[in-house]
Amino acid sequence: MEGPEGKRRERVWLSFHERYVRRTEYADRETGEERVLFTVTLPRGTEVDAVDLGGWQFHPRYVEPNHSRYHDEHWREVPLLADRPVRLSRDVLDADGNPLPDGEGRNQKECAEVDPSRLGEALVESRRRWYEQNCRGRAEERADGAGGLSARAQEARAASEAIGTPCDATPRRR
Repeated sequence: MEGPEGKRRERVWLSFHERYVRRTEYADRETGEERVLFTVTLPRGTEVDAVDLGGWQFHPRYVEPNHSRYHDEHWREVPLLADRPVRLSRDVLDADGNPLPDGEGRNQKECAEVDPSRLGEALVESRRRWYEQNCRGRAEERADGAGGLSARAQEARAASEAIGTPCDATPRRR
């Protein structure tokens, strides 16, 4: 995309798993043309300025399938202009977690703006924290030799040997 001076504008690319990206197709009211609306929900633990933005949503114009060698086909790439803030929104909820209606019967919305590069850094940091909490122990078990598939296979062999072969289970010749 080119800017006013004809120069290519810088972009920030954010990666989201497909479960955080929703695609909605609709017909334009005026022209009847089929259009697509993308809604991206930020994962829980995405913190900017010590505020958790998990559950906040934004609507990017484009979402592309993954082209990165670091992710599989279930990831989506969202290009954002680096000089334009991302407008986030979420429903205002009461104490029970139900959306509060406004005067027109719609849900009340809370809005915020975040710099795309800071949002990208927050996503990387939240994934790093998630990995530390959920996967670090498993990687250490595999490095020690305890746990992992080889240990489970050895345990299964030992259990099957302990059971033994019953006499009635031996095959007979006809």
